[in-house]
Amino acid sequence: DKVLTPSDSPNDIPRTAQCTGIHDSLVAAVIQADLLPTLQGPGPFTVFAPTDQAFIDAGIDLASLDTPEGKAALSNILLYHVVSGNVPSSAVTECMSADAVNGQSLSFTVNGGVMVNDANVTLADVATSNGVIHVIDKVLMPTATPNDIPRTAQCTGIHNTLVTAVIQGGLLETLQGEGPFTVFAPTDQAFTDAGIDLSAVSQSDLADILTYHVVSGAVPASAVTECMSADSVNGNPLSFTVNGGVMVNDANVTIADVNTSNGVIHVIDKVLMPTATPNDIPRTAQCTGIHDTLVTAVIQGGLLETLQGEGPFTVFAPTDQAFTDAGIDLSAVNQSDLADILTYHVVSGAVPASAVTECMSADTVNGNPLSFTVNDGVMVNGANVTLADVNTSNGVIHVIDKVLLPTATPNDIPRTAQCTGIHNTLVTAVIQAGLLETLQGEGQFTVFAPTDQAFTDAGIDLSTLNQSQLSDILLYHVLGSSVQSSAITDGLEITMVNGDNATFSTTSGVMINGANVTLADVATSNGMIHVIDKVLMPPEDMTEESTDDSESSTDDDSSNLLWIIIGVVLVLAGGAGAVLFVRNRNSAASASKDFSSQGLMNQLESVDQTAYLGQSSQPIAQEQMTAQVVQQPAVAQTVEVIPQPAVTEPVVLQQWTDDAGYTWRKMDDGSTLWWTGTEWQKYG
Repeated sequence: DKVLTPSDSPNDIPRTAQCTGIHDSLVAAVIQADLLPTLQGPGPFTVFAPTDQAFIDAGIDLASLDTPEGKAALSNILLYHVVSGNVPSSAVTECMSADAVNGQSLSFTVNGGVMVNDANVTLADVATSNGVIHVIDKVLMPTATPNDIPRTAQCTGIHNTLVTAVIQGGLLETLQGEGPFTVFAPTDQAFTDAGIDLSAVSQSDLADILTYHVVSGAVPASAVTECMSADSVNGNPLSFTVNGGVMVNDANVTIADVNTSNGVIHVIDKVLMPTATPNDIPRTAQCTGIHDTLVTAVIQGGLLETLQGEGPFTVFAPTDQAFTDAGIDLSAVNQSDLADILTYHVVSGAVPASAVTECMSADTVNGNPLSFTVNDGVMVNGANVTLADVNTSNGVIHVIDKVLLPTATPNDIPRTAQCTGIHNTLVTAVIQAGLLETLQGEGQFTVFAPTDQAFTDAGIDLSTLNQSQLSDILLYHVLGSSVQSSAITDGLEITMVNGDNATFSTTSGVMINGANVTLADVATSNGMIHVIDKVLMPPEDMTEESTDDSESSTDDDSSNLLWIIIGVVLVLAGGAGAVLFVRNRNSAASASKDFSSQGLMNQLESVDQTAYLGQSSQPIAQEQMTAQVVQQPAVAQTVEVIPQPAVTEPVVLQQWTDDAGYTWRKMDDGSTLWWTGTEWQKYG
């Protein structure tokens, strides 16, 4: 019923497929999906025709799709194999893309044979009356992303080095896998800028670099947040910035969200080198959430570029609360002062907490020292390290709870003494005497600090001294002001905090009470320390000896007065004897007997010599005096019996030299002498 016109392709697409003998499933699917009239239409169409084996390999059961929903799904699959227009294989180019009738794209490869998506074209250019058929070995499943990550990168035209590196690094199959993956894809220019020569990099090193650009899972740009971190496939973290454009570490994302069949690609302008610390010090501080004031201060102080530099640096980072507690108003601080404060928190070099030792000191960038404590937690000056070892790309951050104000003397007197290594006994004594808080106070004080050896030499056992005694000794080493050694003059006498005086000498170096200053002018935060080689003993014992001497002198006066009274009595007794002698010469013997046995002399009490031991005058025995009176009753002879104190040289009982260098003598007459340098002088 029709006139046949000559044609090289008398059959349309469905009839041609039907007659190949290997497309029965395709023709049945076209009929089931109600697409037969469409594909019998004028077209032209290009159909990529999966074989019966391809349907089997895809596991498609047409019977299970014989429902309205199934037919719609089957129609979508089939239309993804159809392109409007007649596209011969000669028109297909590498990385060409063409939209299918269902609206999704097909991707083409020609190197090594023509491929559409991942299907091989096994027979090309089968002409029909309304188009062309290309036989393929796989059923194409509809997708908006027909290419996987490697193929997508290959087809961008700016990732040739990356694709070559993926193949060389042995990662092609991995990145062709199901994924999903997120790949940060450095451009060819990025590789050039990084100076990476693939021929000079081993496979393992190259794989390490490349896997640092890969994150498991599909992460679109919209999911990236400020300060977000994500672990890469090689185990190291990537850090993200979104303010001012998306960045990964220090690389800019120049094209985001290039979707692929197994993930997403973000094009970046730098090669990322693997690191456990992608952020520098300022960025790390910015992302903690508790260092906003510090970061603002760094920018205001003109230190941002410095702390973004190579370093390494160690930064002791005060929290926002620390700035609040310090009452620092950044708007009221000029740039130079702010820089001075901030650089006092920075030490050159990376110093982990494990490297900090008790009493360690480190010079800061501003030139002043920091002092460290590790007992009961790490401290720097008076600030606690609340979070240690926050590693960064150019150093380490230790979070602290106070702002450190620049000082050349971070330690107070007790801490300075504690850290000398030669004042352990002194520090123990200060604590035992209850003076720690006092010497930790504002001061200013000057402490003459005896060494451990000085305490040993003095034979001082701290356990035998009560708090009051120990406090008196220690305060005899303290002045209530800061005095440098240059201010000490020869013969200077100063009252110490305990109320006693100390004398200085400068003839042979600085000395205090005979103790040598072995190390002068050790500056502290609240005064000055001068190290000495002897313990200074307060002059308490000498005061007591002076009192004894005074009492001895009083006793001497009383003794002399007693002898005067005895002399007067003897004179009177002599006069009375003369009168009796005149009245009764004949009874002289009797009178003498009565006088000697019951007279005035017997009524006098004898003097106890032991009570006045060492007096300059020695009493004459009572029996001798009585005998003399009896034998010489005359007045002239009576006067002769008045005792005359014998003048004798006192005998040295004891001699010693005290800790101050003074030499003393205890005499048998009860006096105490001291050597002035030219003569012995009575003390008191």
